[in-house]
Amino acid sequence: MGNPSGLDHEHAGDEERRDSRDDSSRERYRELLEELRTIMPGAQVLLGFLLTVPFAGRFAEVDDLGRAVYLVALVAVAMATVLFLAPTAYHRVAQEEDRQRRITYGVHMQLAGLVLVALGITAGLFVVVRFVIDWRLAVAVSVGIAALCTVAWLLRPAAERQEDAHGRR
Repeated sequence: MGNPSGLDHEHAGDEERRDSRDDSSRERYRELLEELRTIMPGAQVLLGFLLTVPFAGRFAEVDDLGRAVYLVALVAVAMATVLFLAPTAYHRVAQEEDRQRRITYGVHMQLAGLVLVALGITAGLFVVVRFVIDWRLAVAVSVGIAALCTVAWLLRPAAERQEDAHGRR
């Protein structure tokens, strides 16, 4: 016997769940792009600054190790900038139906970019502190900043995510 309302209630439930997932994906993607809009200016300013450093008067006094570590900082921040821009380019090229894939890609690019920014900051600090004070303090400051980036950007959020997954808050 048919449904008197003419509606398939099971199908309607599936459609509501799909709409809910679509809304959730849409919101996650919007948040990701907003985060990238927030991160980008900092990465761009850091890259711009690093690009001007060799033209500063005292850069000629930096030794070979300092120049090599500076190059690591410069390339890491340049790569991070490219990775932060990648989700926007992907968004323009990918199919509209591939929202979940775009979210996954965007999150991966954002995390890889953050790792590279951390490397760039750490390497840049090493060069400056080593040049201005000494190598021992440069190592200590660099290790401290690398640890702070790791905890603040990766470990703490991952721990909270795991707590949320287990229903604790």
